[in-house]
Amino acid sequence: MNQSLEALMGSICRALRDEILPELSSDHARSQLAGVLDVLDKVESMVVWSPDVVREQMDLIESCLSKALVCIAASGHSAPSGIAADEPVNPATQTALLAALADAEHRFARFTDWLFSPPERLPGPLSDELHELLRTTLRNTLKAQRRLVPSADFASMTAPRPQASAKGGTP
Repeated sequence: MNQSLEALMGSICRALRDEILPELSSDHARSQLAGVLDVLDKVESMVVWSPDVVREQMDLIESCLSKALVCIAASGHSAPSGIAADEPVNPATQTALLAALADAEHRFARFTDWLFSPPERLPGPLSDELHELLRTTLRNTLKAQRRLVPSADFASMTAPRPQASAKGGTP
C-alpha cells in the first residue's frame, strides 16, 4: 500500500460517515461513532506537519537561551558551555528545521541541567530570574504544541439523531 497516512485517515473517516453511520439504528451506537469520528478527525489534523509550530518552539527556546546568557554575563558569572548557538540558523527544509529544533532543545536541556546544579552558587535574584525564564519558555512551548491538538467536540457526540434515511427507514 503506497497511500499517505493523511489520505488513509480521510478514507477511514469517509467510510465510517458514508457507509457505517447510515446503517446504525441505535442512538448509543451513533454517539459512539460520533466520538470515534471526532478522535479520528483530530488525529488526521495532527498528521499534517506544521513548520510554524516547530519554528515558534525553536524561536522561544533560542530567545530563552539568549536572555539567559545576557543575564548570566551581566551578573558576572560564567555561563555554561554549549548553550549558545554556533551560528544563526534559518532552515529551509523540514529536515533542517527539525534538526535545528533538536539542537536548540539539546542546548536548552544543558542550560536546565546547569541551572539546577550550577558549579557556583547563584545569587537569589539571578536564580529567580533564570528559573522564571525557564518556566515561561516551557509554558510557551507547551502552548505552541497544544494548538496542534484540537479539543474534543462533545456536541457532535450527543447530537440528536438524524431523521429517516433515504431508504425510508429509521437509521
